[in-house]
Amino acid sequence: MRSSLLYNPFDLVERLAVASQRRRRRRKLAGTPAAALSLGHIDSLELLELLHPAPPGVIYDIGANVGTWTCLAKSVFPQARIEAFEPLAVHFDEFRKWTAPWPDDVRLHPVALGAAERAAEMHVMDYSDASSLLPVNPAGRSEFKINPVASQTVPVVPLDLFAARENLPLPDLLKLDVQGYELEVLRGGTRCLSHAGAVLCEVSFREFYSGQPLFCDVAGMLATHGFALHAIGAGTALGAPLVQTDALFIRSPAPAP
Repeated sequence: MRSSLLYNPFDLVERLAVASQRRRRRRKLAGTPAAALSLGHIDSLELLELLHPAPPGVIYDIGANVGTWTCLAKSVFPQARIEAFEPLAVHFDEFRKWTAPWPDDVRLHPVALGAAERAAEMHVMDYSDASSLLPVNPAGRSEFKINPVASQTVPVVPLDLFAARENLPLPDLLKLDVQGYELEVLRGGTRCLSHAGAVLCEVSFREFYSGQPLFCDVAGMLATHGFALHAIGAGTALGAPLVQTDALFIRSPAPAP
């Protein structure tokens, strides 16, 4: 036990509150496949729960990685269909493991998304979750303790073009976790964006990849398509400089006639 707890009751209260929140989160996922996820993989749980009044029937998981977010989303919305996009083959086996309970409702598409169709170099990091189509800069290396270890050519396709080619159902929810490539994905997916009612996106407040858009850039672009910031992730630090967080954007209601 930390000695400060013996003479600082506020420290103890804070620790108890954190432990209580963790228990509540675990209880919400009890009996679902997401119960096996680590706390770090359920950061957007509360944001997903805000969508319960109008549950998404079709979800696009863009930047699906090993499938932990897809597992969480399917556990919160069991009836949803998920189209997942992940270009790095090293993640595919783990993705299939985490999504094995839903063989008919989850599809993995081995492609990166962007504004134009092309082949591009993926900068693979020693922490593969942080791999990006943009090169990491010194701030990113320092903040996240990551370094590039390889380069891999991947196909990049605009989302609207890919959805049309594959006859995908249009999304109700777009989730983006693409390490600085958010605007490029959105520029290639305006038709899908026009159909969605919500966007859940990882946003940054500092540039960690060269050319990365910041929160204000992503929020501004989404605003032009009728979305407004609705909530930020429960794990966002308060009273401290913002670094990264998950942000939920909801389509603004149409103005009254």
